[in-house]
Amino acid sequence: MLLAIIGCSNHPANVAPISHNPKVLIFTAIDGEYLADTVAHWGNDVGVNGVILSYIADWWSTKDELTKNQALLKKINENGRPYGVYSNFIKVALGYRELPLWTDDQSWKTVTDNFRNIADLIKQSGTRGIAIDTERYNVSSLYNSHDKRFDAIKPDVLRKKIYERGRQIMLAITEAYPDIEVLVLQEGQFHLDVNNDKEYEMWMDFYNGMASVKNNQGITLGLESTFSTFNPLNLKGRYNNVQTAMGRAVSKHSFWRDKCSLAIGMWPLGKEYNNKTARYSPADFQRQFSQAVALSPKYVWIYDHGWAWLQLSKTEAEKYTKGGRWILAEEYQSLPTDPNIDKYYSVLRNYKQGNQ
Repeated sequence: MLLAIIGCSNHPANVAPISHNPKVLIFTAIDGEYLADTVAHWGNDVGVNGVILSYIADWWSTKDELTKNQALLKKINENGRPYGVYSNFIKVALGYRELPLWTDDQSWKTVTDNFRNIADLIKQSGTRGIAIDTERYNVSSLYNSHDKRFDAIKPDVLRKKIYERGRQIMLAITEAYPDIEVLVLQEGQFHLDVNNDKEYEMWMDFYNGMASVKNNQGITLGLESTFSTFNPLNLKGRYNNVQTAMGRAVSKHSFWRDKCSLAIGMWPLGKEYNNKTARYSPADFQRQFSQAVALSPKYVWIYDHGWAWLQLSKTEAEKYTKGGRWILAEEYQSLPTDPNIDKYYSVLRNYKQGNQ
């Protein structure tokens, strides 16, 4: 049920009062060793509850490659718990490499086995969940039946196979870890309905395939169309628009209503990879964040573009790239953050301290 926007002495004007305590996640390309060593800062000074970790696992990762990260993930989770950083996710992007054709049953057996192994890694390391990024990035189309990659496949066959792959992935990860949290990025059906973006033509079939499993923890849909929307009324309008788009298109309405939710995404810092300055003011971020946590039942999330939320000293950069480990390009690591960075931290920090 959507919350009504009302004025209240305890909340900014036009922002709904909070009747739940959604956790705050940050999506960043942070190095795992650096995070494990500095997790107290992320929990206490910044005020996040979890990190969406990139470059830990991919859909093509072998079991041996995944196992190499298990000890590090355990360290991150164990070190973070005393500071309230215990809702960590591993991001797996479908579009970072060309997926096998949806109709290639043999290749997809390997892909689903890899997802099963990723879920086992998440369980064994004490990580909270998986974030499946459904964006195309630079590969061929994923969901557009008119793309030349799918010329030899009838649209009805393609649609069924996309649904089947979504279901197989969800079955694989929940067999390995029944209580895994599942976050899906981003709101493909909204982009199709509102922007007529054909790249998302059959995105909903993938989602419905996942949802057909009716997993224990439901599915959280992480929104990206809210990144720059900080006016509370506009943000609530966008939230409602996505709810409407999903409500019309889901095949399991009771599951969507009872188990699934939206997580508003925000992008206040980082104009470019080489420019970590603010995209909007701390005051606007406060307005956006207050409405986001009022509307999102389970999670909200921050997109950290180009490490805009942190700065490494030269000594740290040398330490965490030693031995050839790759993190964000070296020229970005030590760039200064926005001069008002602590004002952005304080928005999250004050919320967390008020809900402990």
